[in-house]
Amino acid sequence: MPFWRAERIAQIGIGVLLLVLVRSLGEYFRLKHFYGQSLALARFEPYIGGCLITALCTGVGFALYVARRYKSTIILCACAVAGLVIYKIVVVA
Repeated sequence: MPFWRAERIAQIGIGVLLLVLVRSLGEYFRLKHFYGQSLALARFEPYIGGCLITALCTGVGFALYVARRYKSTIILCACAVAGLVIYKIVVVA
């Protein structure tokens, strides 16, 4: 039984999306520490979009995983990570 079968890769993909979600949500606290009490919502708005995209992709990925659509889960996770990198380059940076 090979270790890198589709089910295992799908599990890793969902785990990566969960880590990305936690990292995105933690960005608020980093910005709050950096800017102090003068943190305005406008500085945090780009991260809200990234958090929503990540949460949606994680939920859909988990639903696909439960439905045993492992290859679809892998494709969704890869596209989500690539899309979030592009989102960060275009919107945040």
